[in-house]
Amino acid sequence: MSLPQFADASITRSDAINQIITSIAMEEVSLSNLINSESEKLQYALGTLSSSSGQTATIEEVLEINRSIHAVLRAAIENQMILRVKLQDALSSAVLIGPTGPTGPTGPSQGPTGPTGATGPTGPSNGPAGPTGPTGPTGPTGATGPTGAFAAYGTYISTGATPVGAGSSIVWRNFLSVAPVGLVANLPIDTVTLVTAGVYRIDYRILGGPVFATAPPQDASIELMLGGTAVPNSAFIVAEGIELAGVAVVSTASEDTSVALRVTGNGFNLPPGTNAFLDILKIA
Repeated sequence: MSLPQFADASITRSDAINQIITSIAMEEVSLSNLINSESEKLQYALGTLSSSSGQTATIEEVLEINRSIHAVLRAAIENQMILRVKLQDALSSAVLIGPTGPTGPTGPSQGPTGPTGATGPTGPSNGPAGPTGPTGPTGPTGATGPTGAFAAYGTYISTGATPVGAGSSIVWRNFLSVAPVGLVANLPIDTVTLVTAGVYRIDYRILGGPVFATAPPQDASIELMLGGTAVPNSAFIVAEGIELAGVAVVSTASEDTSVALRVTGNGFNLPPGTNAFLDILKIA
């Protein structure tokens, strides 16, 4: 087999790309001729070709011819895939760029001067502030204020024979807390102060049942007060001999908000063995 010959060994890159594309086209023509010859082979075996001798092939011969044609077509398809990649590479190849042209003339080093801008606003007429004067003498210490309410959170307890009048608040006489830090007042007190804003869970209950002083049970009730205002749906009727409990989750947006358990209707007593509880827990 002889090697391929080129007409001119000094061809350009563009000519080489064109020859590659031409060779691909010629291979495509060869493949088409090959496929046509395979079709004529099958027609001859089946006796449908005009130049057939009239003899018909057996089934085994037709199947053998079919396998031969299948192998040839498979090889043609594989070659077609190679030609496709070859054509894509040829079409995407860049033609060599010509030589660099001469450098253009140098432009001017500086453009023309622009117009003068508008005059800025006049600065302030007052000068800078003078130095700070000396600090005056320290005044006398003021009188000590009254002792404030509890600043810690925990459980407040009222127990014993304590009369509670209508419109008044239960007086808390004992305090329990796992960390009683920041206590700023002594018991007893009837108002607890929430020193920081936030969300609180407040549980309040009476265990043992109160003894009423002047009126039937249905005329007395207890409600939770927050900042001097009743918490909605916090009231319950006080009944003798029945343990009562309530819970509320409240939110305060300001500091030093007061909490109290106020009696409405008629007053009652908390006899020995009867306790009122107020549990305060900051949850957010």
